[in-house]
Amino acid sequence: MGAWGPGIFDNDMTCDVRDEFNALLAQGLSVIEATSGVLESYEMELEDEDPEMVCYVYLGLAGAQLEHAALLPEVSAKAIEVIEQGADLELWEESTGEDYAERKAMLEAFKQQLKDFTANVTME
Repeated sequence: MGAWGPGIFDNDMTCDVRDEFNALLAQGLSVIEATSGVLESYEMELEDEDPEMVCYVYLGLAGAQLEHAALLPEVSAKAIEVIEQGADLELWEESTGEDYAERKAMLEAFKQQLKDFTANVTME
């Protein structure tokens, strides 16, 4: 797995999650069905409870759902949880200080996007 930047979709796994989610939607599945399909595909990674893998699956899924303005509350909650746990920041500590700071800031901004979307949906 490779990463080329601090963004949500700047690594192979989150891109794979998004691509699979989009492919399932293109097949005519609902957001709920596509989400279940993605989570089933990554069941082994999620069962291992590797914080980094769990993080990438849920960040990719939440990001993909946001792109479709169809963020499910349980996906949002799990993505926020993994961000708050700092699941992948440990890897970024090994890079330059600037990269770590960029990743941390990006994750905080993404967390706020998730919260804002959820709040707006709740208010409607």
